[in-house]
Amino acid sequence: MASRKLQYADRVAIQQADQAIRKDIFRALVEVITNSNDSYLRLEQAGWAVSGEIYIDVLRKQKNSVVRVWDMAEGMNDSRMDKVVGTYGEATSGIKEDKNVRGMWGRGLKDSIFGLGHGYVRSFKGGNFYSCSLLIKDGVPTFSLDEPVRALAPIRQQYGIREGNGTIIEIIISRNDVKVPQFDNFRNYLQRHFELRPIMSNPKRKIILREMANDGSVKQAHALSYKAPKGEKVLSERVKVPDFPAWVKLELHRSSIQLSTRGEEGDYADGGLLVISKGMVLSLTMLKYENDPVAAYFYGSMQCDYLHELLKNDEPVLTATRDGINWSHPFAKALRLAVESKIEPLIEKERKHALRQEQTKLDKQLRQKIDRALHELNHIALAELSNRKDHEGKILLPASGMAFSPERAYVQTGRTLSLILRADLNKIKSNMVEVSSNSDEVMVITTQVRLKPHKTDPGVGEAIIRVEGRQVGSEGIITAQAGKIHAQAMVQVHSKKSDALPEPPSRSKNALFNDIRFDDRMDPRQRVYFDRVNSSIVIATNAPSVKMYLDENNRLDTSMTGQVLLAELITEAVCREIAREGVEKGRFLVLEGSEADAIQNHFIRLQNRYSHLIHEHIVTME
Repeated sequence: MASRKLQYADRVAIQQADQAIRKDIFRALVEVITNSNDSYLRLEQAGWAVSGEIYIDVLRKQKNSVVRVWDMAEGMNDSRMDKVVGTYGEATSGIKEDKNVRGMWGRGLKDSIFGLGHGYVRSFKGGNFYSCSLLIKDGVPTFSLDEPVRALAPIRQQYGIREGNGTIIEIIISRNDVKVPQFDNFRNYLQRHFELRPIMSNPKRKIILREMANDGSVKQAHALSYKAPKGEKVLSERVKVPDFPAWVKLELHRSSIQLSTRGEEGDYADGGLLVISKGMVLSLTMLKYENDPVAAYFYGSMQCDYLHELLKNDEPVLTATRDGINWSHPFAKALRLAVESKIEPLIEKERKHALRQEQTKLDKQLRQKIDRALHELNHIALAELSNRKDHEGKILLPASGMAFSPERAYVQTGRTLSLILRADLNKIKSNMVEVSSNSDEVMVITTQVRLKPHKTDPGVGEAIIRVEGRQVGSEGIITAQAGKIHAQAMVQVHSKKSDALPEPPSRSKNALFNDIRFDDRMDPRQRVYFDRVNSSIVIATNAPSVKMYLDENNRLDTSMTGQVLLAELITEAVCREIAREGVEKGRFLVLEGSEADAIQNHFIRLQNRYSHLIHEHIVTME
């Protein structure tokens, strides 16, 4: 009997690369970027101070586009390079030695390069420069290791690592059907990929994406980052996994807006639970609620370090193609059931709320009453705020002389939105306008613009303001300032593509109020507020002074006392918003520096003038 080590055919390496990477540039970059991060982690765990910089350079071409990922971490000498790059399936990342690193298959780098084409690995280590290649020669995957050379100034300048150690991975995208997205899309998807979120949100890392020109110059560069959606923590608990020596730390948050799901945006979805082991993200899932629209409001994490113990022992708890957790594994099954039992009550509570909300929407009698009231409310707003008649060919502007269009808008996280700013050129001293945001998560890209005369109305100046959304659920007020004249727009960051750009629904171009909503999850300390982004009056039905007037079905409109309270709440929201709008847009006279007093005075005036009209539409015997 003869025995020997089993040999794999050359084609297996390409097949494995295709299965793992699927000609997806982002799947490949996840492997390469996390390799750089692992290298920094090993240095940090050894007590070294690191820069934490990782650069991703993209050169888009008709054929053979180039992506380079480089860091200033450990670097590799020729023997290390031979083991890490020149072998397949070796555990080289440090996971076997209990290091908190992600690499666990020993083949991510090779799959990333062969999955997209071919490439080179170059490294500075201890004063020398090392280089190797992974090429396809006559259909055969080939590893070649060059002789080391001294790391002198010219070669360091060529690769951007002026001193110390570091590694450069260069991938030539020579495989057919591999798409290299436009730079803005590249940036958006890369920083939102679920496996990269701990790196993108780590203050010790600086991830720079650069678009390169053919001559090697940088066309544009952006720092990548990720912030979880804004939301309320609804669950934080340490849960025992039955029948295993394992615990899972479960955290669940609820967003006020619906988040994108894996079914909608795959690896870039904002909703769902990150499965984390020793700081490394292994999967994104919502378990049995993966395709449940009610669960789309929830996000969070399930941290279980026992997964690392299983990986150290080569347990198949992860899929071989890096699609996340292998849920058929006995431990994964137990983990899943333990977590589902904890989140189920919260999701079912959300389902009941959604059902009540839908029943309210379908109530024809209430809908007719609200529609009649909204017609009257917008009539009041128009009478108070409009002071110019429409002239053909002329652009309507408020009395202040400057306005955004639209004044309320959505932008998808990681994307940009264009707002139009218009101003009366006769009312401003300079056509240069400064633009700012009151939120770091709704960022103004064009902070200074020059107004240009409008082609149909030369007396009006116009400019485009670009705004970027950085965190789902954030709201920002964009302010344009030209001397003492200013204009404002409200922008909210949404998660889904379908919610990203459209203007809020409008009953007419002059409508200030679009809807009246009831919300049992709103902060009960605020009985009513005006949602400026959606142009809606929102009533908190859990506020103590509101809750006591609800009927057995949590309705406020079925009793006389409930209708009276509803009318008062609507009056409060409507009059305050008209007062604010009138003062801020210069429609109401106000002394400089006394804007808050002016809003309060006009609020009282409007209440006295219009309360009875609002009551007539809300309080009925029906």
